[in-house]
Amino acid sequence: MNRFYHPNPLNINQTIILNDFAAHHALTVMRVKLNDSLILFNGDGSDYLGKITQIKKHQLEISIQTNEKISHESPVQITLIQSLPSNEKMDWIIQKTTELGIFSIQPILSERSIIKLNQNRIEKKLSHWQQVAISSCEQCYRAKIPIIHKPQTFMHFLNQENKFSKGTLKLILSPNANKGIIKLPSNPPEKILILVGPEGGFSNKEIQEASDVGFCPIKLGPRILRTETAPVGILSILQYKYGDFV
Repeated sequence: MNRFYHPNPLNINQTIILNDFAAHHALTVMRVKLNDSLILFNGDGSDYLGKITQIKKHQLEISIQTNEKISHESPVQITLIQSLPSNEKMDWIIQKTTELGIFSIQPILSERSIIKLNQNRIEKKLSHWQQVAISSCEQCYRAKIPIIHKPQTFMHFLNQENKFSKGTLKLILSPNANKGIIKLPSNPPEKILILVGPEGGFSNKEIQEASDVGFCPIKLGPRILRTETAPVGILSILQYKYGDFV
């Protein structure tokens, strides 16, 4: 059944007008028709079954009939701290890690980041990235949308480390690390933070600075992974070891 995001509160017996972006997709891509049933979600953890009651030009009116709590969220809260790569790669990272159950994504600007955002572009980028995450949630049946934070510098992020609990597992991916994934602790941590470098990787200075605030350098085998491959690899491993890949 077709599934669409609606940013406002949803309630049974309520009639809503689908937002323009979702309505355009529903009409022109999914080719929905009058009296079709579809699923709506707004990030509150539930799916809402609705029926199309009216179509006006590019506008859809939907009557909400039932709702159901969805428990598709991972039991482990994982945050990806991703050094900003090129635009297309960042979209791909958000899409795939959303499918894999990421809790939140913190974009950062590190020494070798290719993308350099100015203040005028940040809000536009955040809006775009959020839409990528929403579209991925529509497809993979997540009822909660990952949090995508405002980009910040590598050092600014590290300086906020005191906000993380002692039960947090903190990892930084490095192809030169001595430890592999077999060295991960056996007991599930409360939270996990993963630092992933840009196309050129983290500098030795950045790896040391992250290590100084408790990040453990770790490698994923003998091959050097691309910046868009590494998050998918480590997240899949962590979901298997601590999460819901059963």
